[in-house]
Amino acid sequence: MDERSLVEEEWQYVVSLLPRDFEERAFAKLAIRRRRNIATAEDLLRLVLAYSVCDFSLRQLAAWAKVSGLAELSDVAALKRLCGASEWLGDLVMTWLSERGLTRQVPPLSVRVVDASVVMAPGGVGVDWRVHAGLDLGAMRLTSLEVTGPDGGETLARHTVAPGEVVLADRGYAHREAVAGVLAAGGHVVVRGNWQNFPLETRAGSAVDVVASLETLAAGEIGDWPVRFRVGRKRYPVRLIAVKKSAPATAREQKHIRYRAQRKRRRPDPRSLRAAAYVYVITDLPPDILPPAEALELYRLRWQIELAFKRLKSILKLDRLRAHKPQLAKTYLYGKLLAALILDELCETAVAFFPWGFPLFTHPPLSLALADRAD
Repeated sequence: MDERSLVEEEWQYVVSLLPRDFEERAFAKLAIRRRRNIATAEDLLRLVLAYSVCDFSLRQLAAWAKVSGLAELSDVAALKRLCGASEWLGDLVMTWLSERGLTRQVPPLSVRVVDASVVMAPGGVGVDWRVHAGLDLGAMRLTSLEVTGPDGGETLARHTVAPGEVVLADRGYAHREAVAGVLAAGGHVVVRGNWQNFPLETRAGSAVDVVASLETLAAGEIGDWPVRFRVGRKRYPVRLIAVKKSAPATAREQKHIRYRAQRKRRRPDPRSLRAAAYVYVITDLPPDILPPAEALELYRLRWQIELAFKRLKSILKLDRLRAHKPQLAKTYLYGKLLAALILDELCETAVAFFPWGFPLFTHPPLSLALADRAD
């Protein structure tokens, strides 16, 4: 399926997937104020997806709208329509996710991976926008999305956690206040640790030298220490689980640390170079539910969300932002993300599609049974 099929051949099917009240929401969010040219939410959404997914310029978008019979618009009128749609699109994305359930129970644990990706405006050299996402690890589907400016930092507080849900995150999310918020909501964490900004102490209350503790591990040995952290006067019992890296993996990490320090014209912290030889995670789950080796294996699955971002950037060109205006940029990004959810739904439906309307087999197909009998 190419990009244009979403707004042309497959459009009626796309509309059938949308929330039932998406028309009313467009007026509530002031995406449509007057019924001129673009009179319905369906037409507006089609215009948005043509712009964001097909990557039309404003002039091309106006021409496409006229040829397709959607509306007669100037490029300036199209710009105004797109800029006014960003809040509605954000609400539409979250409604889509809510209707499908923010998480799916996957025994024995329901795990959501969270991460963020940077998007730069044309000619940008730093962070212009961040796309924050959550991925249901069992269903392999995006379950939360948010677009923020450069001031929208990576934090677990940005994600609503259901009781019993396990949040899996990289060390950029290792902030005590946000982790405490997840635990207070009844959730659990498996977060990669950062010795610099996540101080730990023993269950008796003594400060833990994390780097020194890590250096007690032999090659291939997994360490599992009962520790705790505090936020204000409240203490939270957790576990520190660590494993020593291989020599090549350690060398790569140390090279990266030296490079970052050189760019900032400073010397690397010797403790960071020592800690680079280890990977450690912090979790509140007890050993009988999450043994130490499984905790490290679970953290390794965090790369699934990295792959999800790579797919968004390679297939839907999420990182090729062409808009300068903030509202237009948000419309563009939310349009891309909504298209990703639609494509995900279309792919899942295609796998379960039967032209005759029902599965033929409630048992192994005859061809497989005959093959088994022949063996």
